[in-house]
Amino acid sequence: MAAYKRVLIIVNPVSGRHDPEETRQLLEERFRAAQVDYEIRETKTAGDALGWAKQAGAEGFDLVVVSGGDGTVMEAMSGLIKSGSTVPLAQIPVGTANLLARALLIPTDQAEALEVVFTGKTERLDVGYLPDHDRYFALVAGAGYDAQLINDASRELKNMLGFGAYVVTGVKNVFKLRQSRIEIEVDGKKRRMRAHTVMIVNVGQIGDGAIALGPNIHPHDGKLDLMIASSASVFGALRILGRILTRRFDDQGDLMYLSASRIRVTARPPLPTEIDGEELGQTPLYAEAVPQGALLLVPQEYQATKEAAAAA
Repeated sequence: MAAYKRVLIIVNPVSGRHDPEETRQLLEERFRAAQVDYEIRETKTAGDALGWAKQAGAEGFDLVVVSGGDGTVMEAMSGLIKSGSTVPLAQIPVGTANLLARALLIPTDQAEALEVVFTGKTERLDVGYLPDHDRYFALVAGAGYDAQLINDASRELKNMLGFGAYVVTGVKNVFKLRQSRIEIEVDGKKRRMRAHTVMIVNVGQIGDGAIALGPNIHPHDGKLDLMIASSASVFGALRILGRILTRRFDDQGDLMYLSASRIRVTARPPLPTEIDGEELGQTPLYAEAVPQGALLLVPQEYQATKEAAAAA
């Protein structure tokens, strides 16, 4: 790996259920042992991670390490992208879901994840961009069911149940599914349909492939993938879930896939929206693919996962 000389460490003390003092001690001991110059900054408000990462290159840092959840990681990633910096981003995942870390094979154990900083390699990943919100996403921007379950998962519930908070709100919202009249514009071509969920997906496989949202969805093809679920009955929702779990991704009407560089989603009535597990607002939702937009530090073994996805 590159020999990093000056590292900015951004810690979100309220992410997940970690002890911020223990996290700080772990980070300080490891970087001191490696004799690497570092500075630790703790976030206090939304936008801190974005602003610090945006200025990281100008301040002389050659690596940004984020200890936080997906939201904090994406804030810092967005800051680096906006600055045009070639400073890479490393993650110490301590959030509720840590989906981006899992997708990149980064361990969810803090000490093991920290070792990736010293043994990993840099990799460029596609990202999505929402011009109307001036925000980037690495995983997914969604409208409908996924956004509603995220909106309903309060901080108190996540602190108490962890990832189980999403399971609880997910089950509750299955019984509230309602279709909207959807118009989707895909690279300039419009399609109309009735659906309850539209997900614009950049990373479709989590970890070693145990979870996959669709066929050949990976952040190395320069495109975004659209996943549309239409069946609003409880039985229909369970059928869609079963198809995803068993990888039966063929187009049967209730579950549709498209791929594009530019996607616009409008709905009547409007649907709630989310970006990488954070509340966003309501439709319309417009996204553009940014090929190789992010520079991340990943484990050495991540290459095999990428090649498998590209060959699938």
